[in-house]
Amino acid sequence: MKKKIITADGSFSVFDSVLNETYHSINGALTESLHVYINSGLLFWKNKMKKQSNFCNIFEMGFGTGLNALLAKRFSDQKKFKVNFFSIEKFPLSSSLYNSIKPIDLSLSEEKIFKAPWNKKFLISKFFTITKIKGDYLDFNYRKSFDIVFYDPFGYNTQPNLWSKKALKISFDLLNKGGVWVSYCSKGKVRRDLLELGMKVHRLDGPPGKREIIRAIKV
Repeated sequence: MKKKIITADGSFSVFDSVLNETYHSINGALTESLHVYINSGLLFWKNKMKKQSNFCNIFEMGFGTGLNALLAKRFSDQKKFKVNFFSIEKFPLSSSLYNSIKPIDLSLSEEKIFKAPWNKKFLISKFFTITKIKGDYLDFNYRKSFDIVFYDPFGYNTQPNLWSKKALKISFDLLNKGGVWVSYCSKGKVRRDLLELGMKVHRLDGPPGKREIIRAIKV
């Protein structure tokens, strides 16, 4: 059973009682997503590229509550920076649960992120498009490459198959050279596997309640 919860910064998340796992840190869902995926991922990539590109392809492993997509959309609109966001989710939340956990201050275009049809590219704003795929990350036939990977499955102990070297290699293969892989996970085994795959791995300070996170660059 999945139910709405409120986290320490006032933002909403979901608790899955079957997995005994929350979709975000209870120390703050919004704070965590901003720190890990936007500031350490998207903003870092944009600053790294400087004026070389005004367009970014993002792959997200696990659409979850849609929070990362929402924040990426806000970033793209604010910076007037085009983002094509591709997210895969095997078990999407129900419409009623999405409606109960989404932020209350959404604009009309932001509402489209949650209402956009699955398995179809959808224009959200002048600067942001989204493709939400209902499917299995491990079995999907990918035909695109990406500049950034938001790697966001449940925790290592809950979904070990999604943290295996085989699973990580899928995300590695999806990245363009120089691309950025970022995740809230800092487990040693994950770091070592990323290194063996040929990535330059960095340990960064984590959000509240988390000592470290990982950012890796495909070299």
